[in-house]
Amino acid sequence: MKKLIFFSLLTLMAIFTFSCKKSSSHVVKYTIQGTAKSTVTFTDQNENTQTVVNADANWTTSFASTEHGLMLKLTVISIDGSNVGGKIFIDGNQTAQSNGNSGSISVSAKLP
Repeated sequence: MKKLIFFSLLTLMAIFTFSCKKSSSHVVKYTIQGTAKSTVTFTDQNENTQTVVNADANWTTSFASTEHGLMLKLTVISIDGSNVGGKIFIDGNQTAQSNGNSGSISVSAKLP
């Protein structure tokens, strides 16, 4: 009976130990607002810089990442110089924004 209890406790400890070490994934979403097409530059899940030329006024993209501490950056430049805005969301929560009163904005955030 003692061996059964010992084995059961050992098994439970192993399950809790390995289940706690899972990497949590975060969902990142970038959005822009404006009235004209823009050039959008952003950091992707691999910390590479991506550029979208002629992005629609209400462009958005998202990705999942397990890279804790990943620096996120969003830069928007309106093609015609009209006002633009941008936001970064992490796990559905807005973490950064700029309501540009100019033709360009830049915002950044960091994954927890």
